[in-house]
Amino acid sequence: AKAEKQLSLAIGDTVRIQDHRRKERVSMSFCSSVSPSIRPSSDPLSVCSCRDEEIITSAEMPLVKEVTTTLREWGSIWKQLYVSSKKERFSQVQRLMWDLMEWRSQLLSGTLPSDEFKELKQKVTSKIDYGNKILELDVVVRDTNGNILDPERASVISLFRAHEDATAKITERIKEEQSNVQLDHSGVSARIQSSPTHSLYVFVRNFVCRIGEDSELFMSLYDPNKQTNISENYLVRWGDKGLPKDIEMLNSLKVVFTDLGNKDLGREKIYLICQIVRVGRMDLKDANQKKCTTGLRRPFGVAVMDISDIIKGKTECDEEKQYFIPFHP
Repeated sequence: AKAEKQLSLAIGDTVRIQDHRRKERVSMSFCSSVSPSIRPSSDPLSVCSCRDEEIITSAEMPLVKEVTTTLREWGSIWKQLYVSSKKERFSQVQRLMWDLMEWRSQLLSGTLPSDEFKELKQKVTSKIDYGNKILELDVVVRDTNGNILDPERASVISLFRAHEDATAKITERIKEEQSNVQLDHSGVSARIQSSPTHSLYVFVRNFVCRIGEDSELFMSLYDPNKQTNISENYLVRWGDKGLPKDIEMLNSLKVVFTDLGNKDLGREKIYLICQIVRVGRMDLKDANQKKCTTGLRRPFGVAVMDISDIIKGKTECDEEKQYFIPFHP
């Protein structure tokens, strides 16, 4: 404060205003949250009189209180980063604080639908946990809904598992941030990164394999580290003559894998896999028609291609360029 009637406030400081009217004291309290550019907002506090003492408790929701406490703690560290001339970390913490203050205002508005509130709550808790990690603060253990676990009520095993889950999520978020920084070094990757969703276009030109029977090709995107599919299957039915079952689909077997987010681009490896299923007899060597049972679906092989550089934009995409994926029975 520079003038007589000004107050020096930090983030989360509580200001109490007292006024005397008609011999009765009216007590009003509010919590002023001040951003790095000194922008206050008012939050209610409840005052409970107990004999000769007044107990002041915050009337705001627990998540808002957590954001306020976090901003107060980060605010002091943010000032220290400025003094120590750590410009990169200073700017990073500043962006995190701006995001939290903006989301805090949305929470206080009370106008969010339930689905948007849950989504915002997830973003807020994720941002807090990420910020605490990079500032080397304590990790906050939460339940599946993002609420802080009470150590008095939660078991040791549940706390341990929640701590493991929190550490894994934060580590994954840090890898994603580092991947985003690396992607920004190239023009193609920067353009890809600027979009919230991405798509992968695949054109199947031919399938060469001597099966002698009908077959089905299931194509999907696969994360080898987590050993799970990250997309739905694209089905191609191939005839025993070496052509698509639907001859009209010849040279028209195209698919677009949609709704790929920046999280998918941050995966270490992404494979395009094609599973081949043979449809026909139980045994290909069985030539006796009387014993033959048709229409059986049997796994026949798989084809795998590493498309990590393509999907991350590190390799220029050319629609005319063809890739041959080897087949493994």
